[in-house]
Amino acid sequence: MAPLAAPLLAALCCPPASAQAGHAHVHGAVALEITVEANRVTVRLEAPQDSLLGHERTPRTAAEKDAAAALLKRLQTGTALLGLPAERRCAQEAVDIEAPQLQPGAKPLPAGSHAEVEATWRFNCTAPGALQGLDVGGLLDAFARIQQVTAQVAGPGGAHRARLKRPARALVWAK
Repeated sequence: MAPLAAPLLAALCCPPASAQAGHAHVHGAVALEITVEANRVTVRLEAPQDSLLGHERTPRTAAEKDAAAALLKRLQTGTALLGLPAERRCAQEAVDIEAPQLQPGAKPLPAGSHAEVEATWRFNCTAPGALQGLDVGGLLDAFARIQQVTAQVAGPGGAHRARLKRPARALVWAK
């Protein structure tokens, strides 16, 4: 193999970790990954901390610490943030939240770094049926800094993408 061919081949087949990680870090935007199975819906949120809280650092003041605690509490209830169709009769089974900068004792980020918040909600749905959209009005109401929501959806109907900008409140991926 020619001396330049190996690095070129590696660059083409193996993108950097940041490119594989998922979505770009854009303030005011959040990304959802939605997986729909027969009786389960999983929604994973990736957001710049700024899009939810207004800054990307460890909270400093008492007011910032209170706002961070309120954000973490608000993320616990996916049913209040994400409107799944009532006819599917979905109940939240579990939630996992990763917000390293908002945890007590978090160390400040190095200059130029970005703080992210991730939440994954799992819902058990007792009624079958296709899921063709998701109301994210609760998410938009809870976090006024969110201006845009993009979603990648995988389910029985295939893979879809959806996107909305305020004032829209519903992601629709199948008609």
